[in-house]
Amino acid sequence: MVTLVTHNFPKDNKDSSGIFIKNLWDLLGVDYEVMGHENFKSKSLPGYLYEIRRRLRTKKNLIVAYWIFPAGLLAYLSGRPYILNCVGLDIFMIRDSKILKWIAKPILGRARELVFIGRHPMAVFEGVYGDKYRSKSHLIHLPVDSGRFN
Repeated sequence: MVTLVTHNFPKDNKDSSGIFIKNLWDLLGVDYEVMGHENFKSKSLPGYLYEIRRRLRTKKNLIVAYWIFPAGLLAYLSGRPYILNCVGLDIFMIRDSKILKWIAKPILGRARELVFIGRHPMAVFEGVYGDKYRSKSHLIHLPVDSGRFN
């Protein structure tokens, strides 16, 4: 079982937001559960952070976080090992902000692996951090549904 931590997961079949995440994991045929903001009762940020950290700490399965912020931060706060998927916008955010780059440093450092969804985000990331994380960086290309995009 894999725990996916993401704020961007389709809520139903009509919702196209984050559909690539769902389609990828469905394609892999791996059992997974999704942990996102709709799973929690707390409406306050501190309450939400506390609750997700508590839940992630009790999980024994692999944690896969989508985006450095907020999912990567939450995976980092859990104290558990995790894989961090760098989708694109998160990379552009750290490129343009010294504060976010500083906050991202321990999140990136503790991640077991960094997975980049596409060559451009990976190139931008390498422009910011150089070769520092190369040994644990991986590039994947998402499959394209030729029925929807032709």
